Amino acid sequence: MLKNSYDNQKMTEQDDSEISRDGDNLLPEVIRSEVNMLVLPFFALWDKGLKKKTKTVYKAIAKRDNRKLEISWTVLSNPEFGYPGPFDRRVHKAIEQIISEFSFPLQNPIQIGSIYKLIERMDLKTHGGQIYRKVKEALQRITLTGIISKGAYYDKKESQWLEETFHLYDRIIFKGKKLPDGTIADTNYIFLNSWYLDNINARYVKPIDWLYYKSLRTSISQRLYELLSVKFYGIIDRGSNYIGYKYSTLCDLLPIARQKYISKAKQILDPAHTELNEKGFLNTWSWEEIQQKENDWIIRYYPGKRAKDEIKRFKIGEQLELSLPKESTTTAYDLDTPTIKNDITAQLTQRGITESVAENLINSYPSDQIQKQIEIFDYLVENKSLLVAKNPAGFLRKSIEENYQPPAEYNRKQERKEAEQKRIQERIEKETEQARLDEIQRQVDEYRDNLTDEDRQLLRQEAIELIENDKLIKKQFVTDLLIRAKENEVIRERLSMER
Repeated sequence: MLKNSYDNQKMTEQDDSEISRDGDNLLPEVIRSEVNMLVLPFFALWDKGLKKKTKTVYKAIAKRDNRKLEISWTVLSNPEFGYPGPFDRRVHKAIEQIISEFSFPLQNPIQIGSIYKLIERMDLKTHGGQIYRKVKEALQRITLTGIISKGAYYDKKESQWLEETFHLYDRIIFKGKKLPDGTIADTNYIFLNSWYLDNINARYVKPIDWLYYKSLRTSISQRLYELLSVKFYGIIDRGSNYIGYKYSTLCDLLPIARQKYISKAKQILDPAHTELNEKGFLNTWSWEEIQQKENDWIIRYYPGKRAKDEIKRFKIGEQLELSLPKESTTTAYDLDTPTIKNDITAQLTQRGITESVAENLINSYPSDQIQKQIEIFDYLVENKSLLVAKNPAGFLRKSIEENYQPPAEYNRKQERKEAEQKRIQERIEKETEQARLDEIQRQVDEYRDNLTDEDRQLLRQEAIELIENDKLIKKQFVTDLLIRAKENEVIRERLSMER
């Protein structure tokens, strides 16, 4: 029976070579990604700090069956192989491409073909021995990385939330090693975790527009596309027009480090927001303060035309079971609309507006308009303005309904505040850019230190050839310092191709 599963999912060497004649065939239009692994964090987004990273932890409060439960998702690295990072993520995406090419139902083991073909799917420009070894190590690292789910991973087949410890890949068998039936593997195979495999076969997958995904320039843009494409699917089905996240929750899900100041948080996330907006996936987004809570904000995302069209296209073209599990208020993954509304309701009632009127205002006007008028109202109260002396709650209600313009002094105060924030942001950007350059140099130095003597000689030879082919450089000006600089340039190019 096991032998049949090898045969059913096996591509012949002839098929493999035919694919390689046309490189475009290795870039599918759509890949089917399992929903939990789109939403929950697994891979680190950057190489920086990766050697010291040992785990990722996501925690949340979920309301299920009228009970509040603390759920958690922990990803643990293997001490020898380390934590999976951006290169490993690219390897996994290549595996997802392969999985998407098989028909349902999938069976273990999954034939993944040669390492060379994986490298082609990853769109790497080099195929040397170092990259070959790096891909093999990535497969081993993913296989050995542990996961502990306490109510965070949804088992679609059994309609239950898992309380289990497991791995994404259960086993990997490289070409030339013994298969469970005693035969020798003529190519490379992986065994997917049974829950992961069952979810794929239960069609608990989200089609990802692969060419669009590849067009996104940063890891944060790609992760937001993965995460929001699942969540937009849910809100559009419910008739909502946005999804809201606490900044702290979003950081844990991506995962990225939380920032203390909103200027720094925006500096990290807004370039990705802008790219997704320019490329049609987001219509808009907004940042909102959480009253009486420092260092955390609400980010609201509104789906763009591309997101809506993608959902319609895949609903028609794919027979999917992407109905997200029901939870009463806060889902396992995010802070949704009810929590945001509750926060604004609390702010309004604290300022004298009745709960019924507050609910009516929230349902009738944009939350950013309400939030702005609350800030102006607080300014007027603080400065003992006569406008709010008689009936402060009535004034606040009217200001929201008619969207009053702020007084001139308030505008001047805001301008001073924005100017100060701009100065802080410019300083942070300067420091961040210097830190980025320092990190690149550190990676270059680390790469050089790990080279063998033979590889160092080859690197020097490549640098000299580049200098000799540069007509702008005269031979008498070729020095060891210039050769070293050209070597660094070659290393930076190699590192950029490997990311």
